[in-house]
Order: sequence, then C-alpha cells, then structure tokens
Amino acid sequence: MKIYYLGPEGSYTEKAALKFAELTNLKITPAESIYSVFREVERGNYGVVPTENSIEGSVTLTLDLLLRFPVKIFGETSLEIKHALLGYDLSKIRVVLSHPQALAQCREFIQRMRWGVRETNSTAEAVKIVAESNDPTLAAIGSREAAEIYGLKVLAEDIQDYPNNKTRFILIGREDMENPLGDKTPQKGAIFLELENVPGALYRALGVFAKRGVNLTRIESRPSLKDLGYYIFYIDYEYTQEEDEILEELKQVSKFLKHLGKYYVV
Repeated sequence: MKIYYLGPEGSYTEKAALKFAELTNLKITPAESIYSVFREVERGNYGVVPTENSIEGSVTLTLDLLLRFPVKIFGETSLEIKHALLGYDLSKIRVVLSHPQALAQCREFIQRMRWGVRETNSTAEAVKIVAESNDPTLAAIGSREAAEIYGLKVLAEDIQDYPNNKTRFILIGREDMENPLGDKTPQKGAIFLELENVPGALYRALGVFAKRGVNLTRIESRPSLKDLGYYIFYIDYEYTQEEDEILEELKQVSKFLKHLGKYYVV
C-alpha cells in the first residue's frame, strides 16, 4: 500500500504527499495525472491531489472525480506556492509549459513577456519535458526543487501574479479504508449535495448548518451533467459533534447526498 501523488518527482503535490507520508510511514509514488491518482486509490492505495488554489480557485477535475469515485477524504494540508521560470536562456524563450493552474497563476507575467503557452499534467512534468528537449525556446513554470532535479536554470523567481499564493491538497482513500493518519480529533467535514430546483432549496439546506452555528469553509457548485441550470454543491465545514444530525436532516431536503468523511488538517 502506497500514497500516490500527481507527479512526476519535483511536483508541488509531492511536497504535500511527503507531509502525509511522514505521519503514516507509507511510501510515496508518482502518478501521471490526477485521474491516475484516483485509479490507484480505487485499487486500494491512498492518494494526494490538489483541490483549491488561493488565486485560481478550485481544481475542478479533483472535485468531479471526488464525486465520481467511491472515495473519502482523510486529511488536508496547504502549501505556499512560489513559482519559478525554469529553462536555458531567457532571451530565447518562445513557449512556456506548465499545469493549467500554474499558467493561470502567472498569467500577467507570461502576457507581459508575450510567450505562448502549452499545458501539461503537472508543473514537474513540464520541467521534465523542457529538460529532455534541450530546446532553449522552451521554458517551464515550476519549483526551484524541480530545477535542481532535472538540471534546468532558474531564470526568474516568484513570478506568480499575487504574493499570497497557496494551494490546498487532500489525502484520499477508498470509502472502506481506515484513516492512515490515525484516530485524531476531526477538524473538518465535506459533502456533495444535490437539491430540488425550487425556490429556497439552497437556503433550507444551508440553514441546517446555520441553526447549529456550524461554519462553512467552502461552497462550490458543479454541473450535474443532467441539464443546464442543474447543479451539485460541494460543501466543506468545520467539524461538529452534531454532524450525524446534520447529515440526517440534509437527507430530508436533498435529492442526493454524498458524505466525503471527517478529516484532519496537518
């Protein structure tokens, strides 16, 4: 049993996976995509994936796969993200490669330099591609650590558009698996919720939390894939001893409810 993370080696997700590995004594292994991480979890491993960034918001693929796969969340951690431009020669760059979130977080920098962009599965994959290409017209956005691993020069640092750039990562596993972090006091919970398309439906659902004084830490809507205007809500909240009562009451006002578990922040 291992912890799979969005790789390759040198990705920001690897840093998050290492934090969880230190607390679980599990080995970490890279996967080529977020989808691949979920497939490994389906096979009985654990996984670490990015879920939200302070600049660009949700990693929507992660949310969609959390809904699709029979998984739950065991832990959460956040990292400060400092992007660097990695390559060979600043004056020769024509195209920059990176994960879509990283490209978006450095949008103003890229536009100012008038470079083209190419998306990859992760920042580390971009660095690896550029390193293997030996092409001075290519550069990657990634971490300083990735530059050291793959032998590229750091051409510019802290190139993200906003200084307070943080990404949240979650540790996931199958619904029938034990929490590898052990028996600690939960700090958060998370659900997916689908409501009737009628006036006041969301108000009534959120009221289940409000009347108990439970703070919501995040709420997102995703298309239900049924028709335009129909959504499924992702909600995470500060854990409460009244969680079972909340879930039971939410079942009465919703069409669909998926509990993603109660978990810890490390």
